[in-house]
Amino acid sequence: MQRWIVALLCLPAMAMAAPPFERGGLGLNPDTLDKHRIVLEQGLPDATLDQRASPEITTLDFNTLLRMQVISHMEIQVGINAYRYQKFKSENDNGDLDGLGDSSIGAKFALYRGEVFRAALLAGMLMDTSSDSFKEEEDGSFAAISGGWWLDDRHQLQLSVRFEDDGSESTTTVVPSWHARLNDQWAVFLDAGFTQNQDDGDDNNRAGGGVTWMMTPQIQFDLYGRGALDSDSVDNEAGLGVAVAF
Repeated sequence: MQRWIVALLCLPAMAMAAPPFERGGLGLNPDTLDKHRIVLEQGLPDATLDQRASPEITTLDFNTLLRMQVISHMEIQVGINAYRYQKFKSENDNGDLDGLGDSSIGAKFALYRGEVFRAALLAGMLMDTSSDSFKEEEDGSFAAISGGWWLDDRHQLQLSVRFEDDGSESTTTVVPSWHARLNDQWAVFLDAGFTQNQDDGDDNNRAGGGVTWMMTPQIQFDLYGRGALDSDSVDNEAGLGVAVAF
């Protein structure tokens, strides 16, 4: 009898558990969606400032990610850069570009789900759906693997590795991160991204953190910022986003 009472008391907490959103961290979440769940994640926008060379480039990306649970421990992810704006500035020229960005489709699998450790794999295709301003006429592919360690019910460590070939260059990105849930609504995280370019040595190393706010059990807002770790990396990146679970 006591066992049934405990189970009933736990049901509200289970229903209130936050979905495993991908935003706003840089790495891959080691959790997959619950069965028959749909999530829409939207950048409002994600921004980068690159001052490594001339021209100086500021980019705004309104990235959209639709995630759909199809069977247990597997989800389909469809991404599109719904709108991209880019401003460039140099001593001799100033201007801007805008239009549609690239798209992607992939499948995410839960490799292992334990009480302390979980792991997931994501793989898919990159599609050059950009408007003429950004088109490169090249498709590509990507794969990522992630592991997460739950230190207790509020603190988590993650490590993910992403391999990407966009048709013109290949990169490997390693992302260590730390996540802490402050209460049922607020959480914070710290992360770093170490990206190695196998083709031209144009590496990009940055670190920072962010905060998430669960406005309701199904709606999350995120805010993050990162800075370059060396002079050869993109100077700053920041973003604001919303994720909604259905």
